[in-house]
This record gives sequence, structure tokens and C-alpha cells, in this order.
Amino acid sequence: MNQLTHDFDNASSVAQNNQGRARGLGRGLRSTSKLQSPFILKTLKILQCNINGLTTLATRVKVDQLLRMAEANNVQVIALQETKLNMKTTLKYRGYNIYRKGRPTKGGGGLDFFIRNINYESIDSPVDENSDLEIQGIKITWRGKPLHFFNAYRPPNQKQLLVCFPNYIDKNSIIVGHLNAKHSTWGCSSNIGRGLDTLSVC
Repeated sequence: MNQLTHDFDNASSVAQNNQGRARGLGRGLRSTSKLQSPFILKTLKILQCNINGLTTLATRVKVDQLLRMAEANNVQVIALQETKLNMKTTLKYRGYNIYRKGRPTKGGGGLDFFIRNINYESIDSPVDENSDLEIQGIKITWRGKPLHFFNAYRPPNQKQLLVCFPNYIDKNSIIVGHLNAKHSTWGCSSNIGRGLDTLSVC
């Protein structure tokens, strides 16, 4: 995943040169809870990105880049945070099933899974109604065992994490996302309180 992150950073610098390749937003296939796979998968690959909005051409170009990276690296699951889309907006990207979770009462935030070539089921992932923490989950069967993926966004001013995460973490869970939690363990130059909290539940 470090290589994918490095490639995406390099690709971002040429985003404006590829604007003509951006896919538009519009009506498309609605999300479904399951997607049947015709393939036997030997390696499971995940790509994660805080897209910071899908409402402008520049950010939609980023999605185009991510999809090209996913294709080149045989990625099955893409997890996006801060899509900032109204839940009435339907996304359509060829070859992908899109599972979305938005904020029910206010703008911003928003989580999307782009999934292909893999069987999955959505997981109910509630959080405290007074919390701005966002979590969505899917379950797959990998090598005969259930595996849970959680996509999370934690706003900078959101302190709550320990209360929610233990409900989702077990030996067969993977959590990806943007948690606004700097810590040297995952390559940050400094440690902050939210980073220490996050490390304590990992």
C-alpha cells in the first residue's frame, strides 16, 4: 500500500492535465448488498483515499486516477472518505458496485466503498447519535473465513473513538480511513493525543 500511496501522490501533480478523462456524476446503478464474483482471488488488495469531495472536476479526476491505479494493481476494494455527496446522488463507475454511507442530517463527510470481483455483504455499523464519527462496513469470505472491512472518517474535532471501535475490532477485522490521528507508527512526523488513542485500540 505504500507504493500505491506514493504513486497517487505523484499522479496528483498531473491531475489538471487529465481533466478530459474525468467521469461525470449522474444516474447509474444503485448500490446492492451483494456482488457475485466469477474469479478465484489469490491476493486481496485495498486502496484507501480521503477524496475530500466528489463535487468538482478536479476531485473527480482523482477518482479517475484511483480507478486506473486499481486496475493496474488488481485492487478489489477502494475505500473513500469525505465524498461530500448528497445521498440522493447516484454514482456509476463501470465494473464497480458502490456502497455508500452519508451523513443523514448535515453536509460534508460521506463514505464510499468501490468493490469489484469479490463477494460481499454490508454490515450494520451504527455509532452514537451525538458523534460525528462515520463508519461503514462490509463482510467478505476470504480463504474460507469471514473478514470484516470498516471504512472510517473521524473529523478533527471528534474525540470519540474508543467508545465505538471496540465494537468492530476482532482478529478478523481491517479498519481503513482518515482518522485525523497522527502517530509515528504510521509514518507521521509527530504524535498527537488522537494518534495515541487510535494506537491503543489497534
